[in-house]
Amino acid sequence: MLALWTSGCSTRTGPAESPPASPADTRQAAFPDSPPESAHCQGKVFGHNDIPHPQLGTVRVFLVVRPQAGNLNAGCVAAVAAGGQVLPTIDVETMPYALQFADPVTDSTGNAFITFNPGRYDGVLVLVPSPHGFEDIGWNDSVQHLGGRLAYYDADLQGIGADGRYTIRQDRNTCIPNCATGTIPSLTLHWNGLQYVP
Repeated sequence: MLALWTSGCSTRTGPAESPPASPADTRQAAFPDSPPESAHCQGKVFGHNDIPHPQLGTVRVFLVVRPQAGNLNAGCVAAVAAGGQVLPTIDVETMPYALQFADPVTDSTGNAFITFNPGRYDGVLVLVPSPHGFEDIGWNDSVQHLGGRLAYYDADLQGIGADGRYTIRQDRNTCIPNCATGTIPSLTLHWNGLQYVP
């Protein structure tokens, strides 16, 4: 830009301009370092990941372990959209070290994957994008939070395969004749557009 020198001072021909922010600078300014209080997911943040969302743009997902009395291992998954919208929080029973993002966190389905372990077996949470955030996990046990429609207990992620997708390997005890001596077949679960099925 042309500058005119007068009496030892610089005079610019137009208004002063600051350099444009890079995309990384904009993203950093848009997201908090921990979930806001309105997420009801306060505790020690074990990590966060910025993931693409088809309706909301980039969403920051937090993994948090809450302080609890006794042997309870209470965790939560909170998420915030770039505009500041707080998405519904997901509660999960987990050992602190076991609450982790998959690497990579998303696959070609657009789903995001988080692993957990309440103290015995591993599990997989699947965050499926919806217009208002993520689909309800659909816990089938409100006390233990061990499994649900999009939560797979005694399970591990497999892949990513040639199709760009994870599969989930889940072990299921038949409990025949009883759970102590029952067989434990493994199922490989594939995404059908709604959930993971054999």
